[in-house]
Amino acid sequence: MTIAEYLIKLKMLLGITLDDTSKDERLTFVLETVVQAVLVYCNITAIPKALNNVILVMSEDYYRGKYPTEFEQAPAAVTSVKRGDVQTNFGSAKPVVKVGSGADFVQSYESQLIAFRKLRW
Repeated sequence: MTIAEYLIKLKMLLGITLDDTSKDERLTFVLETVVQAVLVYCNITAIPKALNNVILVMSEDYYRGKYPTEFEQAPAAVTSVKRGDVQTNFGSAKPVVKVGSGADFVQSYESQLIAFRKLRW
Protein backbone atom coordinates (compact mmCIF):
# COMPACT_ATOMS: atom_id res chain seq x y z
CA MET A 1 0.00 0.00 0.00
CA THR A 2 1.23 3.48 -0.74
CA ILE A 3 1.12 6.40 1.67
CA ALA A 4 -1.70 7.91 -0.42
CA GLU A 5 -3.78 4.74 0.01
CA TYR A 6 -3.05 4.67 3.74
CA LEU A 7 -4.03 8.36 3.92
CA ILE A 8 -7.50 7.72 2.49
CA LYS A 9 -8.20 4.90 4.95
CA LEU A 10 -6.74 6.83 7.90
CA LYS A 11 -9.02 9.78 7.14
CA MET A 12 -12.02 7.44 7.23
CA LEU A 13 -10.89 5.96 10.56
CA LEU A 14 -10.50 9.42 12.07
CA GLY A 15 -13.79 10.68 10.66
CA ILE A 16 -12.14 13.28 8.43
CA THR A 17 -13.82 13.88 5.08
CA LEU A 18 -11.78 13.03 2.01
CA ASP A 19 -12.28 16.58 0.71
CA ASP A 20 -10.61 18.10 3.79
CA THR A 21 -6.93 18.47 2.93
CA SER A 22 -6.02 20.77 5.83
CA LYS A 23 -4.64 17.87 7.88
CA ASP A 24 -2.98 15.92 5.08
CA GLU A 25 0.54 17.00 5.99
CA ARG A 26 0.11 15.91 9.61
CA LEU A 27 -1.50 12.64 8.61
CA THR A 28 1.22 11.92 6.07
CA PHE A 29 3.89 12.63 8.68
CA VAL A 30 2.20 10.25 11.13
CA LEU A 31 1.90 7.54 8.49
CA GLU A 32 5.52 7.88 7.43
CA THR A 33 6.66 7.81 11.06
CA VAL A 34 4.67 4.67 11.86
CA VAL A 35 5.72 2.89 8.66
CA GLN A 36 9.38 3.70 9.33
CA ALA A 37 9.11 2.54 12.95
CA VAL A 38 7.57 -0.78 11.87
CA LEU A 39 10.19 -1.31 9.16
CA VAL A 40 13.00 -0.70 11.64
CA TYR A 41 11.42 -2.78 14.41
CA CYS A 42 10.74 -5.74 12.12
CA ASN A 43 14.00 -5.35 10.18
CA ILE A 44 12.19 -5.57 6.84
CA THR A 45 12.33 -3.46 3.68
CA ALA A 46 8.63 -3.47 2.74
CA ILE A 47 5.37 -3.67 4.65
CA PRO A 48 3.60 -7.01 4.10
CA LYS A 49 -0.07 -6.90 3.16
CA ALA A 50 -1.00 -8.52 6.49
CA LEU A 51 0.36 -5.49 8.38
CA ASN A 52 -1.70 -2.87 6.55
CA ASN A 53 -4.46 -2.75 9.16
CA VAL A 54 -1.93 -2.73 12.00
CA ILE A 55 -0.23 0.28 10.38
CA LEU A 56 -3.58 2.07 10.16
CA VAL A 57 -4.53 1.34 13.78
CA MET A 58 -1.09 2.43 14.98
CA SER A 59 -1.35 5.61 12.92
CA GLU A 60 -4.79 6.37 14.30
CA ASP A 61 -3.57 5.91 17.89
CA TYR A 62 -0.46 7.98 17.24
CA TYR A 63 -2.47 10.82 15.66
CA ARG A 64 -5.09 10.85 18.43
CA GLY A 65 -2.32 10.93 21.02
CA LYS A 66 -0.26 13.57 19.26
CA TYR A 67 -3.17 15.93 18.46
CA PRO A 68 -5.88 15.31 21.09
CA THR A 69 -7.38 18.80 20.80
CA GLU A 70 -8.70 18.03 17.32
CA PHE A 71 -11.27 15.62 18.68
CA GLU A 72 -14.42 16.19 20.68
CA GLN A 73 -13.77 16.31 24.38
CA ALA A 74 -16.03 14.42 26.72
CA PRO A 75 -18.07 16.57 29.06
CA ALA A 76 -16.47 17.19 32.42
CA ALA A 77 -16.91 14.25 34.73
CA VAL A 78 -18.42 14.78 38.16
CA THR A 79 -15.70 14.02 40.70
CA SER A 80 -17.68 14.58 43.88
CA VAL A 81 -21.23 15.29 45.01
CA LYS A 82 -22.27 16.62 48.40
CA ARG A 83 -26.01 16.62 49.07
CA GLY A 84 -26.20 18.63 52.25
CA ASP A 85 -25.85 22.28 51.15
CA VAL A 86 -25.46 21.00 47.57
CA GLN A 87 -21.90 20.89 46.30
CA THR A 88 -20.87 19.41 42.94
CA ASN A 89 -17.31 19.36 41.62
CA PHE A 90 -16.34 18.70 38.04
CA GLY A 91 -13.07 17.12 37.00
CA SER A 92 -10.90 17.70 33.99
CA ALA A 93 -12.27 16.55 30.65
CA LYS A 94 -8.82 16.37 29.08
CA PRO A 95 -7.64 12.81 28.77
CA VAL A 96 -3.96 12.33 29.39
CA VAL A 97 -2.55 10.44 26.44
CA LYS A 98 1.16 9.98 26.13
CA VAL A 99 2.82 9.13 22.88
CA GLY A 100 6.26 7.87 23.67
CA SER A 101 9.30 7.67 21.49
CA GLY A 102 9.17 5.45 18.43
CA ALA A 103 10.50 2.40 20.23
CA ASP A 104 8.09 2.76 23.15
CA PHE A 105 5.13 3.30 20.87
CA VAL A 106 5.96 0.26 18.72
CA GLN A 107 6.38 -1.90 21.84
CA SER A 108 2.66 -1.58 22.58
CA TYR A 109 1.98 -3.33 19.25
CA GLU A 110 4.68 -5.95 19.71
CA SER A 111 2.25 -8.87 19.78
CA GLN A 112 1.04 -8.04 16.27
CA LEU A 113 4.48 -7.21 14.87
CA ILE A 114 6.51 -10.06 16.33
CA ALA A 115 5.42 -12.53 13.64
CA PHE A 116 6.98 -10.28 10.97
CA ARG A 117 10.22 -9.56 12.79
CA LYS A 118 13.45 -10.80 11.20
CA LEU A 119 16.63 -11.49 13.12
CA ARG A 120 19.65 -9.30 12.57
CA TRP A 121 23.09 -10.81 12.18
